[in-house]
Amino acid sequence: MRYEIFYLVGSSQEANLERIKKEVEDLIVSSGGVFEKKETKEKRKLSYAIKHETNGTYFAQRFELEKRAELEKINLKMNLKSDVLRFIISKASDLPELKSKEERIQEAIQKEEKQKKIISSRENALKKDSLVKTKEKKSEATSEIVSEKKPSIGVDIDEKLEEILNI
Repeated sequence: MRYEIFYLVGSSQEANLERIKKEVEDLIVSSGGVFEKKETKEKRKLSYAIKHETNGTYFAQRFELEKRAELEKINLKMNLKSDVLRFIISKASDLPELKSKEERIQEAIQKEEKQKKIISSRENALKKDSLVKTKEKKSEATSEIVSEKKPSIGVDIDEKLEEILNI
């Protein structure tokens, strides 16, 4: 089954990040886990202080693990690691695709541009509709005016003809 480990290392341990990452990977590999190539690493300010740390580096990696019992052993060993402030192991099937910060930002920009295009095309369609309706109203109004004038012109001509014929 596929899992994702997400853990936080405090900024005071920044010099030891590679060593801590290697230890976590070794812990999982020794339990039978096989890591995927994709990983994310991101420095962030924490929402609240954890063990007097206000900044940290998040790591997220996905791995395959055959035995569920090994997952419990990994949890116990991770709890003993004092270098890792927090961690969580989740089923990867329950999570979205693993992406770096840059990929997420780029995806958000593309999504926003796509929405702007949709909105502008809808606005253009509405403008065209309103222009067509305006033209239809104008043509209806002119046809009404013309139709009103025709009978009055026809009546005037008929009256003139009657006058001429009666004389």
